[in-house]
Amino acid sequence: MVFWRLTTVIVLVETFSSDDGSEYHHVLKGCKRRKSHIRSWRTATSPLKFSIRQLVKLQSHSWRQSGSIMLWRYVENRRNFPGWNFTANVEGCASLIALLDAFTKDDIPVSRTLTITAPTPAALANVNNRSAASVAPVKLRMSFSAVLSKWAFSESIDPAEFSIGAEWLPLFRQAIADIHAGKDDYSIGPSGSSMLWVWRQPAA
Repeated sequence: MVFWRLTTVIVLVETFSSDDGSEYHHVLKGCKRRKSHIRSWRTATSPLKFSIRQLVKLQSHSWRQSGSIMLWRYVENRRNFPGWNFTANVEGCASLIALLDAFTKDDIPVSRTLTITAPTPAALANVNNRSAASVAPVKLRMSFSAVLSKWAFSESIDPAEFSIGAEWLPLFRQAIADIHAGKDDYSIGPSGSSMLWVWRQPAA
């Protein structure tokens, strides 16, 4: 798979940047002979990776949101559920998983803005945080970070911002699948204000 990706890049270089395409083709041949060269090749050509971005349509740019996605945090009694709370219906779960898969395929920093649905009384009752007041953003700007270990929510909610790195994508993807399967009442992410509590979607 690695060499397939490298070969694809070379085709793009020769097609869109023929002035130096032969130079990168020569480096690629060296990579095929010695796998240890692959890391240095990727580092040396990282600017090229981003220049191609404008020429190739990103998977995440073709993504369209569907379904209902709820995100909120408590402003009272936060000790029980610090951070954020999250649930989605079946269509929302499928839509989010498709976005995470698109981030993985794009493999470069990119972001999309999601429309957030305010938590319903049934969703709040499922968490059962007494009568604690909560706030919910209208929009969430979700970014795929170049920092592999990145997981961070902003304090603001206008809009809310969430940045995630590649190391967290499988865990977040599984959490979304758990919602669809009815598994909930656990959190992912670092402790504190960026924790994300996962809740099943209550019946309408």
